[in-house]
Amino acid sequence: MTSKTKKRRKRKSRYHRGVHVSPIAGECKYRSGWESKYMVYLDSNPDVVTWSYEKLVIEYISNKKSKKKRKYYPDFQVEYKDGKKVVIEIKPSRKLQRSTVIKKIKAAIEWCSDHDVDYKILTEIELKDMGLL
Repeated sequence: MTSKTKKRRKRKSRYHRGVHVSPIAGECKYRSGWESKYMVYLDSNPDVVTWSYEKLVIEYISNKKSKKKRKYYPDFQVEYKDGKKVVIEIKPSRKLQRSTVIKKIKAAIEWCSDHDVDYKILTEIELKDMGLL
């Protein structure tokens, strides 16, 4: 076999990917098992009116010198019966100190403040407390 005829092996992802069909949000392609479990939680929570997955776009500047703009798609946008709106990011706690994550969090906090929306980061600690892990 020459190098051109070799079949490429599909690398197995470390992350649990798939599709969740929600009665509230419709079809959602998740990219982690934690997100999948949280989707099931949102569907079963009677206080949740609506939720969406990666629909919100928040622009932020990733490089101050070049003024390079990027887009951040928070994991969830949730609205509750009491009218409260929350933007939720699910992230392992070990990744919270990365510079790119910090920039996204700052942009999200600013956007949420401007739009009267709460911002929450759920790590494995909060997900365990909720009984999802």
